[in-house]
Amino acid sequence: MANPEVALVVEESSKEIVASNDDDSSLESTMNEIDHHDPAQASSFLQHWRKIFVTSCVFAVLLDPLFLYVPIISQDMTCLTLDEKLKKAALILRSITDLFYIMDIIIQFHRSDRGKCSGLIKKFLRISSCWTKFKFIWMSFLPTIARTIWWSYILIDMLAILPLPQVLILHYFSKIRGSKSLNTRKFIMNFFVMMQYVPRVFRLYQLCKEPKKFVNGESTAIWIKGVLNLFMYILASHVFGAIWYFFAIQRMIDCWQNACRTAKICDTITFSCYGHSSLINIKFINEVCPIDPPHAKVFDFGIFLGVFQSDIPKSTNFLQKFSNCFCWGLRNMSSLGSNLQPSTNTWENFFVAFVSIMGLLLFIYLIGNLQTYMQLETTRIESHRHKLKIERKMQKIDPEIELWLSRSGVPKNRKEKLKLQIMEKVPQVLEENMNAGLEYITSILPLELRTLIKKFSPWNRLKQDLVLQYMDEEVLKVICEHLKPMKYTKEKIIIQEDEPLEMMLIIVDGFVRIEKRGCSNNTRRGAGEFYGEKLLSWPSSTEFPDKLPSASESARATGDVEALVLMASDLKSIGLEFRPHFRKAYLYLENALISSKIFTAEELKMATNNYHESGVLGSGSSAIVYKGILLDNTVVAIKKFKKFSESPYTFLNFKVEVGILSRVDHKNVVRLLGVCLESEEPSMVLEFVTNGNLTEHIHKKRTGSILSLELRMKIAAQIAGALADLHSSTPMSIVHRDVKTLNILLGDNYTAKLTDFGLSLFVDDDMTHLSTMVKGTFGYLDPEYYRRQQLTEKCDVYSFGVVLAELITSRVALSRDGPKEERNLAAFLNCSVEKGQLNQIVDHEIINVNEGNFEIAKRVSHLATRCLRDKGEDRPSMRQVAAELEELIAGHIQIKDENFSRSST
Repeated sequence: MANPEVALVVEESSKEIVASNDDDSSLESTMNEIDHHDPAQASSFLQHWRKIFVTSCVFAVLLDPLFLYVPIISQDMTCLTLDEKLKKAALILRSITDLFYIMDIIIQFHRSDRGKCSGLIKKFLRISSCWTKFKFIWMSFLPTIARTIWWSYILIDMLAILPLPQVLILHYFSKIRGSKSLNTRKFIMNFFVMMQYVPRVFRLYQLCKEPKKFVNGESTAIWIKGVLNLFMYILASHVFGAIWYFFAIQRMIDCWQNACRTAKICDTITFSCYGHSSLINIKFINEVCPIDPPHAKVFDFGIFLGVFQSDIPKSTNFLQKFSNCFCWGLRNMSSLGSNLQPSTNTWENFFVAFVSIMGLLLFIYLIGNLQTYMQLETTRIESHRHKLKIERKMQKIDPEIELWLSRSGVPKNRKEKLKLQIMEKVPQVLEENMNAGLEYITSILPLELRTLIKKFSPWNRLKQDLVLQYMDEEVLKVICEHLKPMKYTKEKIIIQEDEPLEMMLIIVDGFVRIEKRGCSNNTRRGAGEFYGEKLLSWPSSTEFPDKLPSASESARATGDVEALVLMASDLKSIGLEFRPHFRKAYLYLENALISSKIFTAEELKMATNNYHESGVLGSGSSAIVYKGILLDNTVVAIKKFKKFSESPYTFLNFKVEVGILSRVDHKNVVRLLGVCLESEEPSMVLEFVTNGNLTEHIHKKRTGSILSLELRMKIAAQIAGALADLHSSTPMSIVHRDVKTLNILLGDNYTAKLTDFGLSLFVDDDMTHLSTMVKGTFGYLDPEYYRRQQLTEKCDVYSFGVVLAELITSRVALSRDGPKEERNLAAFLNCSVEKGQLNQIVDHEIINVNEGNFEIAKRVSHLATRCLRDKGEDRPSMRQVAAELEELIAGHIQIKDENFSRSST
């Protein structure tokens, strides 16, 4: 309570609380039960009560006019009496309808400020002092009640149940005298008779204006709305008929008053039959109030003449009286009162005008509402038909979307969710364009959704192929259209070794095992990888289209596998139509290879002394690298790949590495000098890098070689710059996918060279990531990539962070020795930096805590931890890493120059 006086009263009342008796406790518990009832049940009750109350309001408006039929004229037309049976019936029925209004008032009190009213009652019951109770009621309880009444329909309900018109009617007709005050009393009575309908009709209007919903949520039927509006028109006819009868009685009294004034006996004669005197001459009354025949010049009854001629005012037959008056009301409401011929009486003319105006308004309201309801019904039917059309269209589009998602390479575990997201957008699209097809729907999907689907697209897989990298987009689009989604069960042989290669697979979900007879070293391929890509070179070969290439291995499903399949028959039709494009793409590839020079197998044998073991520089899973000397005494590195038949990945790694190195020309990337394609063991001729790899230097595998911190930072900056340029290459960026110290070579003056691009992949610039099978080296492998199988440029950033950690600690990335917490270098560095224990893990041979280079190591460690963050989006880009390293090197050189200047002086 904001009022300080009220607060004082509450404070005083709280001091005078006494123990409540049993009655108080039961009342309190009852109120608590009311306050905490089930909201759903309360809502259902209110909906049912609203229907009951609307019905009672309608009956109240119907029954109120009955009081207007209570006055009747005696048979000799000389006095006025009351219909006692009708009076009692009207009073009883009125009382019943008033009970519903009283019940509604109670319900409104209960609903409005329920908690506040309940709390006030509880406080009142606990107050013992009479004076405090009085102050509490005056200052707290009554204002609350007043606010509740003012801001609800309670006041209207209270006005509606006041029986003032009925009291005035009964009083007026029981005490009628020909006095001068009769006109005043008649005016007051008529005013309240008319005004009694205002709160009742207004309340009914408010109830009908509320949302017309049934409990089950269905809207009211159109025919019910139409009947209700027609009923309102009929109700008005009933009310006007009763008023016409009521005014007719008053018109007769006016005639009697006129007769009394003529006979000069009005002061002593009463018009009521209860105090009637026989002094009035009936013949004289009939002369001054002529009805049959009428005489307008003597007294004009106007529109009320008919009711007297029919002797309705004398009858106690209610049904006869009601039907006659109702017909009059309905007939004149329908004709807008055009047939009424009023007398010169002013109030009579006002009544006729009012009947005409109300008839016109109600007619307009009825017709307008009926038209509105018909339009709504028509709209509802059309809306229902439109909805059915959309549903039928959606049922047709549903399998098309599923097939499109399958052809887009979306795996099964993601397909249902993406389909639901697309289907949510379809109704909105169909609302705007019912003829919209699948192509239009997919073209206006949200960018985020389109990007998500695009990452699975076979288009991006096909671009990984060396030949198709040079293919026109038109041909790639046609190839994608011919890809068919297929499913294979566990242990199903998809492609048989030595059989014609009748299909190419793009694996969408699951794994395929690659098998070769007599070879136990089987490998497997997973989502995002090809098998049978040799088929793509078929249209550009001399054997096309007569002879299919043979499969060099078998492909077997290791579990349930989803794949996109390009059949040889489809590729044949594509190749026949676009063969010039295949030849052009192959020529582009040949030009890329020729620009790197083609070496013969004999030349490379001579350069490596027939691949003698003494010339081995290193080896991997798919190739061995030899040192070679060409005929012109150029020292080169020759990377000899294993036979395609021995290693299924050989052909893929060779294509990828040649494709990337033939495109890249960077001072910090190993240059491709040429290739040899004469045998099953293809070779790449690379520039020779003199100082081995970075692993040998920082892990002391080369004797007498210790790289200074300054030199290590220079190497890191060069590799970071090279990776940044690869990531920003267009139209497709290159992700190395295997950045590690073993793949960083050191040339003259320790210039860094990035090598081994066999696992690298192209990623479209407008794609956020590429879903693919995880490959890389443990210890350097991005954990987010490992979990989600989504390749991004930030995978290289993580691997480079491990390289930075190796450079400042001289520890290996992954170790099997030592304490468990120190085996993973990335995790160990993060933990040490977080605890402020960097000094315990740095290489003290190159970093001295007391010298300035420890501060550099500290900054490098913080950069490394940022690169090693768990989420790729939280890591810096390689461009930012390169810039920060360059800035760090520049700052270190400046500090050295300043220190040298001080020592010189």
